[in-house]
Amino acid sequence: MSLFLPIVPALLWLIFLFCLILICIYYRLFFVTGFCCALSLWLWQVQQHQSHTEQLLSMSTPWLTGQVASIRQQDPQFSRFLFQINEGSLKGYLLRLRWQEAPHSLGQGQSWWLKLSCKAVKAPANPGSVNVEANAYVSEIIGNCAVKEGLLLDSHWDHRQQLYQRLLSKIGDLPSFSLITALTLGERPFSDELWLGLQATALGHLISISGFHIGLLFGWVYALVIMLSRLHIRLLYCRSLAPFAALAAAWYYSLLAGFAIPTLRALVAMILAVYLIQQRRRLSYSQSWILVCGLLLLLNPLWVMSISFWLTLYAVALIFLFVWRYPLKDRSQWGVIKHALKFQALMTLLMSAPTLLFFHGIAPLALLSNLLFVPWCSLLVIPYLLFALLLELILPADMLWHWQLAELVLSPLHQWLLAGAAMDYWWLLPAQTVFSACCVALLLIAWFFLPAALPRPRLALLMLPFVALLWSKTEQWQLHMIDVGQGTAILLQKGDKGLLYDVGPVYGSFNATEAYVLPYLHFQGIRQLDYLVLSHADSDHTGAFVEVINAYPKLKLIADFDTGFAQQPCSSLPAVYLDALLWSFRSQIQHQGGNNSSCVVAINTVGWQSLLTGDIGHSVEMELMQLNPNLRTDLLLLGHHGSRSSSHLDFLSKLKPLLALNSAASNNAYGHPSKEVLGRLALLQIPLLNTAEQGAVRIEITARQLNIWPYRQQPLPFWLQKQ
Repeated sequence: MSLFLPIVPALLWLIFLFCLILICIYYRLFFVTGFCCALSLWLWQVQQHQSHTEQLLSMSTPWLTGQVASIRQQDPQFSRFLFQINEGSLKGYLLRLRWQEAPHSLGQGQSWWLKLSCKAVKAPANPGSVNVEANAYVSEIIGNCAVKEGLLLDSHWDHRQQLYQRLLSKIGDLPSFSLITALTLGERPFSDELWLGLQATALGHLISISGFHIGLLFGWVYALVIMLSRLHIRLLYCRSLAPFAALAAAWYYSLLAGFAIPTLRALVAMILAVYLIQQRRRLSYSQSWILVCGLLLLLNPLWVMSISFWLTLYAVALIFLFVWRYPLKDRSQWGVIKHALKFQALMTLLMSAPTLLFFHGIAPLALLSNLLFVPWCSLLVIPYLLFALLLELILPADMLWHWQLAELVLSPLHQWLLAGAAMDYWWLLPAQTVFSACCVALLLIAWFFLPAALPRPRLALLMLPFVALLWSKTEQWQLHMIDVGQGTAILLQKGDKGLLYDVGPVYGSFNATEAYVLPYLHFQGIRQLDYLVLSHADSDHTGAFVEVINAYPKLKLIADFDTGFAQQPCSSLPAVYLDALLWSFRSQIQHQGGNNSSCVVAINTVGWQSLLTGDIGHSVEMELMQLNPNLRTDLLLLGHHGSRSSSHLDFLSKLKPLLALNSAASNNAYGHPSKEVLGRLALLQIPLLNTAEQGAVRIEITARQLNIWPYRQQPLPFWLQKQ
């Protein structure tokens, strides 16, 4: 329900639910009682988060006391880190901070008194990209703030920061340093090449400290203490201490990982396991799964908005189903190997459904990668890295041999990731709906886990209609306005082919091309990008266009300024692209560059006209109309993001667009779209779709009509856009 409620219910609903809970308790309707309690707790948490966000934003430049809650990430212009408030009514909530010229000694664990300038957590909204606003709810982050001034109250670094700085100074130049810190401290300073390798090999679950790693350490420590208890009769008391020793080790590993949310979920499961061991109680697999789900949602009801939460529950359910349906009967060495191979094959296949849903593709190397490196990491890499970390705390500071050995142990994994990045094995598939992904997952689970007595061939026939869900539908022309914040990126698509007009901005370390444009192209299943048009040289339009060229090396680059790559001028755009008619224009007067030198592109698809105007101003608008007095358009991209120097009244009245499009960031410093432009659109009764309010906009163009889908009006979830 959290994903589809259009608004957050008011306090009256909490009162109603409380009364309903009392009635259900009286009539012993315990399932309904539990559901109502969970819903009430969820509503309360959401309303608390929103009210505290409003309270923070009502302060102009607050001075807040708190603690640095993460290892800072250093960008060229500023430092980024999390800050936990430890005073007043906002105590316990997190802020995401940026600090220009931050002190070099800034580190996790320090206490500061900071003067802040805060905004609501809001980011571009695109399918295929991370939902920043939902993650803020899950992580209890209530604001994005810039540090104006600061006073250090306690300079002491915590244990995690001290270890990180020690490793950075000693082994920061090792090729596998990023993998070492990822598997020991949960910090992942990966290069783009390593991230691509993780995607291509489907090994991201091994590199991010999660329930797998916590459970692995718990099992290793538990087994070691049990083995110790068998050495001598006097050590039998160790058997009773084994669960607590394993839990303590799991807690310490979670501490090293910064108590990330996946580690907290694993700790809850470990605590439940220790409790059941002490009480000598056994639960069925289904009872254990349901109880863990209930405890996790009781701990934080907002975890229902986390993708990783559902992936974790799904994976654990699959493991329980496998153990129940395929128990290990042959305990010989070959029997164990065959059982492990079967487990990895089934898990890889069954995890393909959520992979399609959330990541819109499949890694063909997934099965081979997991067969090779899950046992390698489980039996060697992770145990040795934790042992090396223990040695680091004991040995003299100048000793390096244990980390040099760690480099050798990690070398096969590191080389495999680099090879995967070079091969770029990642199959893009059409984006799936929640319904289609659930259907595929349920049918696969039924096929492998239903009793053998059921007629599987008939079940296979039932699966055939759902296979069609994985294939592309009828190819229609689509125009996409990608939400890149304060910049422009427009995609013209038919099937798996496309033309891209601009690639969004790059500001300092922020790269909209990588963060939003490329994931959007992948989400839409663009396999062949034929043209990349860069309207002009401003960074909010050119972004990191090199990354698009690297992703689609066969594209033709269209630009009228020097890019350093093989390129063609704006006038070289073909008159026909697939079955669309193209026409380009560049001012004959403005040759010195700048906004007025933008390449204007007109697109006619099945009778509908679209006009992309870049950043041209009023003078070029008049030049365009004088040379093309009969020019009309149905879809108009407002010039210069809705600046008052563009989209003048005479230009709009002559074009007569049915719909205006604008790409601008929410609460941008330029005031785009300007009040003057909004007034002109209102006067001419031209509706406006602006990415700041609607997020990414997809327009399906058919011969009869335009079908418009603004992303922020999609039900995932509506109320995230209300703040």
